[in-house]
Amino acid sequence: MLKLIFTTLTPLHISNGEQLGYGLDYIQRGNYIYKLNPLKVAQKLAQKKAFDFTKNYSLDDLIDIIKKYENLFTDEDAFYVVEVDRAFSQYIANERAKGRKYFNEFINSNGKFYVPASSIKGAILTVLKTDHLGIDIKEADINDKFVMHDSEFIDSDKMKVYLTNNRPPKMGLLCIAPNTTFSFLVSKYKSLNVTELKKNLKAYSSKQVDLARNRIRKYRASQGRKLNGADIFDEALQNLEKDLNNLKDEEFLINIGFGGGSWFKVLEDTIPRFKSKSPKKDRIGKMEEPHTSITFNFNGRIDHIGWCKLRIEEE
Repeated sequence: MLKLIFTTLTPLHISNGEQLGYGLDYIQRGNYIYKLNPLKVAQKLAQKKAFDFTKNYSLDDLIDIIKKYENLFTDEDAFYVVEVDRAFSQYIANERAKGRKYFNEFINSNGKFYVPASSIKGAILTVLKTDHLGIDIKEADINDKFVMHDSEFIDSDKMKVYLTNNRPPKMGLLCIAPNTTFSFLVSKYKSLNVTELKKNLKAYSSKQVDLARNRIRKYRASQGRKLNGADIFDEALQNLEKDLNNLKDEEFLINIGFGGGSWFKVLEDTIPRFKSKSPKKDRIGKMEEPHTSITFNFNGRIDHIGWCKLRIEEE
């Protein structure tokens, strides 16, 4: 049995593909967000005769009704209750903020949060520079199977909604907060060389951080000008270098989940290039490296999203 133990150093987001809108999917109360259970909400609204079933209601009408009666809803009417970061709380309260003040939900099962094994498998494959750890279709052998289980459930008090520092539009993300530990059990791993994995992990993150810093420097603002996205990203990378230097023996740094993208999940140490989406004439159609990924500013420190400390235990 192999045990992979992760501790988040920065906020970690793994999306289930849903966006939750303020006043319809969730309400805010103080420093907390309540994700509403629509069946329980409908029951309470029906008891109050809040609807006229001879009328058609728009989405805005439904939101107004829920807001009108939101004091009726308690913890029992919510799938989960999680803390909200001050910046996102202020964004919700800002009447001039456009949109419905969505945030991207974290993967969960009926309000119980977990990290899927598939998110970790992908990171391991990248580090090992291979495309599979299961059955090799060229030499099929059922004994080669690699079996990893999803993480244990993560308590909702370890979850928090953050507002990103990414360029507009601003985006809210439900994340596992920093300093949270969760683990995975690998029950079959004949095809995995643990010694090789540790060796690659030791070199991989340091190399990737150096690669990103070298590439991002050319996009930084010139001296005396306003800081741009590249400056923010570079500061986050400097903080990552500090985390690397603080690792103990048999500890590794790895990026998982949303936000790492093309900067930290690449093979052959080459960051891919994409056709520019900029409307500027001198950039239309040009192939460019990806824009800076998501960063957060919490506790006065700017950090890139998705970084974890990893320990590997073999039983």
